Amino acid sequence: MQSPEEYEITERVNALVKGLKKRRGYTKKDISQKLGIGLTTFNDYLNGVSSFKLGTLIKFAALCKLTLPDILDDTLEAKKLYSEDLADRANTGKNTLDFLAVALMLPVMISAQDIITIVCILLFLLSVFARKDLKNQYLVLMFFAFTVLEKIIFYPIQRYVFPLTSGFIDNIIAFGIQFIMYVFLFYLTKNRIEISLRLTKGRLPQVMQHNLTDAPIAGLLLLYIALHLAAFIENLIRHLDKFGVDEEFAKQFWKVQFIYDNYELFNITLVGFTIAVLYFGINIQKRQDKQSAVFQSQESI
Repeated sequence: MQSPEEYEITERVNALVKGLKKRRGYTKKDISQKLGIGLTTFNDYLNGVSSFKLGTLIKFAALCKLTLPDILDDTLEAKKLYSEDLADRANTGKNTLDFLAVALMLPVMISAQDIITIVCILLFLLSVFARKDLKNQYLVLMFFAFTVLEKIIFYPIQRYVFPLTSGFIDNIIAFGIQFIMYVFLFYLTKNRIEISLRLTKGRLPQVMQHNLTDAPIAGLLLLYIALHLAAFIENLIRHLDKFGVDEEFAKQFWKVQFIYDNYELFNITLVGFTIAVLYFGINIQKRQDKQSAVFQSQESI
């Protein structure tokens, strides 16, 4: 049996094993083979039946691209490996940048699903606020429909697909789908006037005018596209060994995870700017409409 200190280390190793599964796609059998021990022996270690050998711990640390003190002291480098995956990790401020983002924009410990719900509510309220401004209402409803569709698409994927796949596949699916969706959303934005013309059959000429928010929203969508493309490419770079690249060479890229570690920060910042641009666009348009109405009334007098 293990001592309390040994059990604490075992708990960290268990967390790192899950991290290796998520980030590298390794199974317990893969890990045991790389450590040069049997699967049964490895399971005994993980279940606390027997204690880890020092040499095994050193090999395991090297497999995680960590040092032995990283595991013994549970350093930040170790925590990064077993932090939860994109599909289900909450925006709780795991590093300084995350903390600042949460402190400035959202309450601490809010979940990713709660963020989507809040965004849906805000977009719905904006659509009501813009009920007499069809140009801006089109953009707001487009983002609202996109957010709802994103939640509908990812719910069954998170529930039935992600539990059966590794972090590598999870990220390919998540970033890939979102990249495609944002490209489509960009297309809808760039072709807003043509689409509005078809939907209204030319009966509402005001929707065919250019809008103050068209350019800023298009720019933000390009940033969304760039973010998810960069995250998708970074995920591939971090898993070069999956494509037959020599593992010793691929190891040097295992820590390429800047986008991954700061994804929530970048994404929520873009969401915040999007909501702000839509709000100010509607507000400015309302003021312009009021000024135009006053000017027309004065002319009529």
